[in-house]
Amino acid sequence: MLKLSIFTPERKVLEGRSVSSVTLPGTEGQIQILEGHAAMVGALETGVLQYQVEGQGEARAAISTGFFQVEDGKVVLSVETLELSGEIDVERARAAQSTAEKVLRDADLDEHRFKKYQLKLQRALIRQQIAGGA
Repeated sequence: MLKLSIFTPERKVLEGRSVSSVTLPGTEGQIQILEGHAAMVGALETGVLQYQVEGQGEARAAISTGFFQVEDGKVVLSVETLELSGEIDVERARAAQSTAEKVLRDADLDEHRFKKYQLKLQRALIRQQIAGGA
């Protein structure tokens, strides 16, 4: 059994929750962590976080960038933002998608603004996927 803790700047989402697996979006690709996993530290990308809660099934969340650490059966995530599937406002995510797509159509977009709205679009699509609204 693993112990999962998740923190954002605004809140403690979980602390020491017993889970059987954690699947997260690492910068090198998707990583699945099971009991007995080797110690490691890494960076997280915007994407889908999944974890299996003992006796309760799978939980899913949309996360943005952050870091993770695996050591001695403990998995600790520090993420910029996290929305559990039940917390996502699908209409708000659709509106964010629409806004980002509109801005990205602008041919005069500088590189910084393009990347910013590309990430906003990615987050909006992931949030809709997690909430079942895509």
